[in-house]
Amino acid sequence: MSKSKSNIVKMILMGAVVFSMHFGGSSMIWPMTWGKVSGTNVLSAYSGIFLTALLFPLLGYIAIIRGEGTFFQITQKVSSKFALIFCSLTILVLGPLYTIPRMSAAAWDAFLQLTGIQAGSGIFNIMFSVVYYLIVYWFIARKDGVVDKISKILLPVLLIAVVSIITKGLIVPLGEVAPREYSTLPFVYGFINGYDTAELLCALIFSTIIIDDLKNKNMSKNITRDLIIICAIGIGILSCTHMGHMIIGSKVSTSMVDLKFAALYTNVVVELWGVVGGAIFNVALLMAALTTAIGLSLSSAEYFSEVSENRLEYKHSMILVLVFSAIVSSLGLDTIVVLVTPFLKVIYPPAIVLTLFYSLGPQNASKRVFFGFKLAIISSFAYGTLEGIVEFMKMGGAVENGLISFYNLIPMSEFSLGWVAISAALFFLGMAVWQNKDDDEGKLEASI
Repeated sequence: MSKSKSNIVKMILMGAVVFSMHFGGSSMIWPMTWGKVSGTNVLSAYSGIFLTALLFPLLGYIAIIRGEGTFFQITQKVSSKFALIFCSLTILVLGPLYTIPRMSAAAWDAFLQLTGIQAGSGIFNIMFSVVYYLIVYWFIARKDGVVDKISKILLPVLLIAVVSIITKGLIVPLGEVAPREYSTLPFVYGFINGYDTAELLCALIFSTIIIDDLKNKNMSKNITRDLIIICAIGIGILSCTHMGHMIIGSKVSTSMVDLKFAALYTNVVVELWGVVGGAIFNVALLMAALTTAIGLSLSSAEYFSEVSENRLEYKHSMILVLVFSAIVSSLGLDTIVVLVTPFLKVIYPPAIVLTLFYSLGPQNASKRVFFGFKLAIISSFAYGTLEGIVEFMKMGGAVENGLISFYNLIPMSEFSLGWVAISAALFFLGMAVWQNKDDDEGKLEASI
């Protein structure tokens, strides 16, 4: 095989690995439910989901490429203190405090279904956690081999299982398509639910894994072009699986009325494949949970090593991340999910502002433009903090007070999008009030 053809194969495999790291948990199970409740409006809902759950992550990868640094490095250009707070909170939520343990819980559920072991079997739970995190450790112990290990071991099983489910689901008639179950406009429904997947946040931290692997493979001198192609392949595959799952879900909107999420998915695959279908689903879920946990564990370990300026070596950071994740998963995720959800409200708005600026903003942005960006991202973080506090208040039983009333006055706050108008206004205000006689000459040192 010629070098050019070999590189094409490698890029396709790396793109498929990008897909697999995004596919764990929510991106596997949620789309079928989105399709079921959208019914005859499934395509309109998909268009909203495509924007926030698929296009935004692709822009996230492009932002890291154009920013010429890691997630932490490009955020430091705003402010070192802001970068430390925002990036650390993001890594903790996506890593050991929530998402990694959630992947472990999903894998445990799949294991229970495959083996028939009772959920209350404490000793088996401990044994499973030990084995699970040892497997993750084996995958990420050497950073330079992670992508190849995933593509050779986990990816084939995951793709075969998912393709089997979607292909048969699209061919076999499962029921009638009903009108949508919600009153919101389908596009808005899709936009908000895609927003809640947090795939953009994953893209911002997964990008370093792919960039490092590209550099190690030395496939070509144009890493920027190769990375865009690889990420487009990965997000493209994810777009197809979302569409397939949503269409299948819409076809069971009358026959599986009361089922959602994992229960809905399980019933659909059993309907399609019988008892074998249950096994296919649980194997796919196990593989999806593992690939996402591997990506997040590696990214988290790299971040803590980076932010400590390598005083905490990668191998030690990696062990701490895995041990902490295992402890959190042993404590039970129900409470953690409730406590962590408001933090997602805090970190998502600034992540979108960061992504839009670095992916779509001007090359060599002037100080004037960058000042507007700084105001926009800091204001979006402030809005997210306000929304997080309001969420905690509501969890505590608060119905109405001064802060909640103020929050409700913000346009689009009912959709968690109140930051949009505020950030846009402050971006333009920042450019308007900026005064610097050297502005036309002074450009942002780092190209974006």
